[in-house]
Amino acid sequence: MELNMKPVVVSGDELNALAERSGRMLKKIRDSMLQPFPRKQSPTFTSGKLQSICGIDKTRMNYLLGKDFPQGFQSGKGRQRTFTLEESIAWVKGTIGKDQQRPQGQLGKVIAVANFKGGVTKTTTSMILAQGLALRHARKVLIIDLDPQGSTTTFFGINPHAEVEADQTVLPLIDNSQPDLTFAPMQTYWTGVDLIPSSTDLFNAEFILPAKVHSEDPSFQFWNVLRNGLIPLLPMYDYVIIDSAPTLSYLTINALFAADSIIVPVVPDTLSFASMVQFWTLFSDLVNGLKDISKGPKQKVFDYIDILITRIPAKSSAQMVRDWIIKTYGDHVLPVEIPETSLAMTTSAEFATVYDMPNYQGSTNAYERICEPYDRLVDIVDSKSCLLWGIGDTPTKEK
Repeated sequence: MELNMKPVVVSGDELNALAERSGRMLKKIRDSMLQPFPRKQSPTFTSGKLQSICGIDKTRMNYLLGKDFPQGFQSGKGRQRTFTLEESIAWVKGTIGKDQQRPQGQLGKVIAVANFKGGVTKTTTSMILAQGLALRHARKVLIIDLDPQGSTTTFFGINPHAEVEADQTVLPLIDNSQPDLTFAPMQTYWTGVDLIPSSTDLFNAEFILPAKVHSEDPSFQFWNVLRNGLIPLLPMYDYVIIDSAPTLSYLTINALFAADSIIVPVVPDTLSFASMVQFWTLFSDLVNGLKDISKGPKQKVFDYIDILITRIPAKSSAQMVRDWIIKTYGDHVLPVEIPETSLAMTTSAEFATVYDMPNYQGSTNAYERICEPYDRLVDIVDSKSCLLWGIGDTPTKEK
């Protein structure tokens, strides 16, 4: 093919033609080549791993196998059983007891995972929470990807730039073509977790929302669009997890005001600590400033705002910054610390989490070192929600 080295004038009509051609080609490629959704496979669990998740021993499992519990797969007599994700969650639901289920009339909890700095494992934390709450506590979870880059969507095995249309995202709620978000949740490979995906079309929200502020009723509250759109879904889900973009955008503002609680992942380095200072300053100005604009009687109140120290390397400087964080934020710092490990970096690079690989064949110590703190994070979050729902603390799981 001979290269065209001459400049070619491009008009608006030519841009429209290019857009139409590219769209037709993408559809053709998608229809003929892409595998059907979902392509990512859910994991299976050995009987030993399932016992650990349920907090039961082998004797108890053998007893329950005689009851109305999934039998799993056994390749031969005396061989270890394996259970699908769906079967494993059924076991969890059957062993945690009805007293731990969200009471009728109590709404699901909305948790935003937010930080204005990138690279702090925000997306991984969102995924871990969604997967872990479904697996370890049999919760029904909706995860919303509000980042136009679509990392969370990619974690589910979906290409946000090629496979997600604008009308599958939250954008129809933003532009008023849909009254709420009941149209948007889609099933995923992970039983118990639904997704509202992202695409680059979400960048349009940063133009649509301010335009509506200027053109609509002066009382229009642009920061509550997402919260209002979620209201019909809250009886249907135990949790809504929102992964926000690492910027103070209109969508991020909506994520923060839609949330009942916020988890802020932070890496223990000096730049991240300085960024945290900016986060709290802007966040507090935002909450107080929008209260004044709305002229409402109530200020936004959160059930809790927790800080998760993550990606902790084995360096003295990291321990120093960790101490700064604990000293500064006190009780807001979660009693869980996520270490920086090669396993965590490998799984993230492959758009997976430790929950995607329960039967990891490598070092047991390496796996437990990253999995145990994530398990604890999930259990703490669910414990707090149980208290807020008025059903007491969750039972301590045996290890």
